[in-house]
Amino acid sequence: MFQNRKIDWAKNDQNQEVGIYVCSRCGNPLFSSNQKFDSKTGFPSFWGHLEQNVQKLLLETYGRDRIQLLCHQCGLHLGHLFQDNRTPSQVRYCINAGSIQLQKED
Repeated sequence: MFQNRKIDWAKNDQNQEVGIYVCSRCGNPLFSSNQKFDSKTGFPSFWGHLEQNVQKLLLETYGRDRIQLLCHQCGLHLGHLFQDNRTPSQVRYCINAGSIQLQKED
């Protein structure tokens, strides 16, 4: 559905707050604002995560396979991982906005 749309990475960074997105439950650093982009899905989206702080769990439910994303420290459900040819990593971390908080850089 979105595979034919190209993202202008230089334009995408404009007007974006700089910092680290942390788990809203435990404060574990999860994503950098440098890897955030507007996927046009309505969900915060990233093309990478920080260190080993995001756990991936294969779900085989509802007749399909999905990859669930969890905070590695407290287990909070963050969202899901999808293939996305528009990103440098070829994947999109589709995140529940309530599961993360931005810690702004000074």
